[in-house]
Order: sequence, then C-alpha cells, then structure tokens
Amino acid sequence: MNCPNCGFDNNSDARFCENCGQPLERACPNCGQAVSAGARFCRHCGFDQTTGAAPATRVPRSGSLDALRRAAPSAIADKILAGRERMEGERKRVTALFTDIVGSTALAEGMDPEDWREIVTGAHQRVSDAVYRYEGTIAQLLGDGVLAFFGAPLAHEDDPERAVRAGWQILSSIQEYAKELASNGRVASFQMRVGLNTGLVVVGNIGSDLHMEYLAIGDTVNLAARVQSVAEPDTMLVTENTFRLTSSLFDFEDRGLVSVKGKAEAVHIYRVLGERRGAVRTRGIAGLSAPMVGRERELAILMHTLEDLKAGRGSTVAIIGEAGLGKTRLIAEWRQASAELFPQGGLLWVEGRCLSYGASMAHHLSTEILRGLIGASPESAPEEVEAALRGTLQRTLSDDWMEAYPFLAHLLGLTLEEEASSRVKYLDGPALQAKYIAAYRRLLHGLCQAAPTVIVCEDVHWADPSSAELGRQVLPVVTETPLVIVFAARPDRESTGWRLLSAARDLAGGGAVELHLTPLSEADSQELVRSLLDIESLPESVRTLILEKAEGNPFFVEEVIRMLIDQAVIGRQGEEWVLAKPLGTFEIPDTLQGVLAARIDRLPEDAKRALQVASVIGRKFQVRVLEEVLRRRGA
Repeated sequence: MNCPNCGFDNNSDARFCENCGQPLERACPNCGQAVSAGARFCRHCGFDQTTGAAPATRVPRSGSLDALRRAAPSAIADKILAGRERMEGERKRVTALFTDIVGSTALAEGMDPEDWREIVTGAHQRVSDAVYRYEGTIAQLLGDGVLAFFGAPLAHEDDPERAVRAGWQILSSIQEYAKELASNGRVASFQMRVGLNTGLVVVGNIGSDLHMEYLAIGDTVNLAARVQSVAEPDTMLVTENTFRLTSSLFDFEDRGLVSVKGKAEAVHIYRVLGERRGAVRTRGIAGLSAPMVGRERELAILMHTLEDLKAGRGSTVAIIGEAGLGKTRLIAEWRQASAELFPQGGLLWVEGRCLSYGASMAHHLSTEILRGLIGASPESAPEEVEAALRGTLQRTLSDDWMEAYPFLAHLLGLTLEEEASSRVKYLDGPALQAKYIAAYRRLLHGLCQAAPTVIVCEDVHWADPSSAELGRQVLPVVTETPLVIVFAARPDRESTGWRLLSAARDLAGGGAVELHLTPLSEADSQELVRSLLDIESLPESVRTLILEKAEGNPFFVEEVIRMLIDQAVIGRQGEEWVLAKPLGTFEIPDTLQGVLAARIDRLPEDAKRALQVASVIGRKFQVRVLEEVLRRRGA
C-alpha cells in the first residue's frame, strides 16, 4: 500500500507508513469512518471514494470523532479545549494507546454495513469512556482502531499509569460487550487488542473542536500500533518504556524480545496481567536507603502533637509542599517514631490517599479511610468488610450501633437487608450526605474513646468533592476527642481539597499546625547524595550536576541518581559504588518529565510562553534578553 504522504510502498496490512509514520487511512466524506488508501468504496456505508456517489440516504456520523467528542464529559472537554490553543508545535512525552478489533475484516464481510457500523460504534464508545475517565484524548479513529494519547494536550505526572488503567478498563468493558453481542446473536466472538508505548510526539495543527491531529516524532505511535498487532485477543501489551514507568503498580508477564514489522531490532514487550494488590506509587532506589535529612524541626513539631494526643488533646496538621519535597517520607518517619510514645496497640493509625484521577470517584477518600478505621483491607471481600464494620460498631457503640450501620454500610457499597435498606433508599442526596456525616462522627467518637487516633489524608489536593465536604463536617471531632487529622497536600489553593486545610485553619482559630516544606539546603542535599552513594571517586562535576538538577528536591536527587545508574555511569563493583564511565549527554529522567510537564501546563498562558522562550535562551541570562525576545516574538 503506497503512502499518500511520501509514496513509500508499505505492507498491505500497515495502518501507518513505515517510512514517515503517517496514517494510511483517510476519513470517508460520507460517514466519517476510516477508509484504506486506494479503496474505492467505504466498507461501512458504500460511499464511492472515486466518483463521490453517495447512497440514497446519507449515513449519520454516529461512529465518528464528532460522536465521541459529544460523549466527552464536560469537565474533560473544557480542559482539552482550554489547552488546545497553547499546543501548537509543542513537544510532549505521551503514552500512546492503540486499540483494534480482532478479525474486523472477516466480521464486517459477514453482515450488513449498517449493522457493522452500529457494532463498531458501540466498541468505540466503550473505548472513549475509558480514555476520558482517565483524562486522555482521542487523537484519531483509524477504521476499527482508536488512537488515544495520555499526556497531550492534558499532561499529568502519571500519564503512563492512566493509560494502563484505561486499557484495562477497555478490555473489561469489551468483554462485557462481547457477551451482550453473543447473547443477541449478532457476533459470536467479539475481541479487541490493546497496545501502549511511551515516547515523544509533536502536536501539529489543532482544530476547532476536540479532534486533534498529531505528528509523531520517530515511531512513538507506530510502535504502539505494532505492539498491539502482536497482542493476543483480549490482551494488552506495553513496551519497555511504559513498563519501566508502571512496573510498581501492575503485574506484568515478560514476553521478551519480539520482532515487529517496521522495526529493524526486536522490541521488548510485556503483557499486563492486572493491578498489583496493595500497590502504591513507590519512590526511592531499590537497594539504596538514606536517613531523612533536613526535616528535624518539622519532625519535632509533629512529635509534640503526639504528646498532646497522649494527653487527650486532638488537633489538625497540614503538611504542605511541592511534589518530591518529602511529605510522605516525613509522615513515615513520624509514624515510626510514634512507637516511642505509644506502646503496641496504644495508637490507631489510619492512612488514605487521594488519586490524581479520582475527582469523579465520589467518596473515594471517605471510604478508604473508613475501611482503615474498621480494619478492612482494600482486597477484603464484601462479606469481610460487612463483618468488620458490624464488629467495629458493636464494639465501640454498643446498643446504638444500628444508628450508624445502615449509612456507613451504604457508603461502603455493601448490600443492605430490607430493614436497613428502608432507612436509606428514600433519602435524597443532601439528606444521605448528612446521614453519612453523622454516622462517621459517631464512629470516630467511639473509636477515639477506645484509643487515641491519627488519620492521615495524603495528596488532599486531589480529593473528590464528596470526601472534601464530609471531611470538613467531621473536622470538629478533633476538638472533642483525642484525634489528630493530617492533611498532606501541594500548595494548590484552587483545588477542591484545599477547603479542608482552610476549614482546619478556621476551626483552630489560627492555631492549626501547618508545616510548609521547602527545598533542602545545599549541605543537606550533599548529605543525601553521600548517604545514597558512598563513592569516594565520584568526580565533583558529577556531584555538582546532581545537586544543580535536583535543586534541593529529595525526589529529584533520587531520580537523577537512578538515571545515572540506568545509564551505567555509576555502578556497583562488589560491595562498593564506583564511577563506571564518563557522563554523557544529560536528559531529564522520564519520571520527572511528567511531574514537570503537569506543573508547567497549570501555568497561565503568558507564564508558560515566557518559560518556553526562556528554555531556549539558556539556564542563566539577563531578564532584559528575555523581555526583548518576547517583544519581538509578539511583534
């Protein structure tokens, strides 16, 4: 098949040109479905591509990008549209997700085009639902395939994770869809493949709606399509780039090196097996550890709150700092030190974490904290959760436990018996929320009377609105019982979760504990590097490079060192670390690119443009140089 862009003669089944990477299909002018280059008729609606003769009745574009655009949640659509004006010609590191229906040609030949179009539309809708849930973007429809990007135009620090989660949801929903199609006698076996790859793209011309065209640098998109093509039906394969960024969160099967069309060298691929139980995003370097440095003052303040707690006085604590400054590490050190004040079993410590994609997951934080309070793990079966809730309430509330049980059980998504269900099912939203709050407060009072309690809420800047409101209403319990509620957050004052920090400050009348983490001093940063790498021969230039790139951020220090290890610049020789080879070209580690890109994308338009221009000028320059370049650029 000759590429309409460069004329290269591709394999007959190629979807992207193996020479220039451009799609080998075009949209049918009648129905919007993709048509292979050189095809005379659209297999979906019969439109003649050469003469322009249309069927008697024009087919609506129900399976087109227009339909998927209309299906995008308004909040996601607004974000995409807000970002489109600032994307022209911008380099982005994205995770490309490619889906394709297995055996679509044979399936389409055996049925009416209208029926097949309806079936494909249903599949596309399920794909787009998953993509939009994790704030990805539908880039193109390519016949029966869908290309989506995570990281453009909306950049998040965890785009590879979002892409894998979206792919897993796609496979799950398509399997349910296949059962529906089979039960209706429409398609006996309907299956899909998913392929993912992480790499660079450059955004090209952006249209006036949610349909965005992308030009791939290298073969980022093409490789995702190729990886998808070698996947078994109803499975998802990822490249090593994507695997490396998500390996701590999901279980994978190493499929080894696989030859794919268009690639001279074999590609290392992995099959996604599912989410890893109890997995959380981990930081640090395997096999290396270092003591916490530069946070002695903050730890001392936290220990003082535990002394007050032991004396029966509750409080709120806010730990505020940018990504990577050590909020989680500080909390972990604090928890470990709490054993000095409270013997085993003398302190109830519960932690919950908000998700970057959890804003639409009502009461996500509320239920995670509640599970911790009753001792139910995330992997617990519903009957185990129900037994834990019932046992905790009976133990702490005695005869009054049924006043709280129906509402907390409903909050946890448990099935209620008829009597308990009757107390819940007739309540409207505000009334039900009020019952949740009252039951939650009742439970906390009972638990804190039995043992002092610490509740830690991590990444509160991502809190869902329902949990934020419940938390705000529950806060006064800290003034009545030995309870400490801790909020760890980034300084995002526009976020929904920030209202919790404001409420805590108002509740304490200015007396709430607030810790604002700042970058480590140069001396502390050097101590961290020395603790992680005891290399006497480490050149001063390499040490200086690590400190300059990290700029006092402990996470950045670790990731720069990790990159140097991955590039074999430093390595182990027996029990010692040594400088293995000279430092070559330095690039920002992939793990930091997402963090930085997400932060840059949140800047106002003028600030972002100034930053882009400044990055071209250099690391250090006089302000008047930037002003002059911006003036000329504006002209």
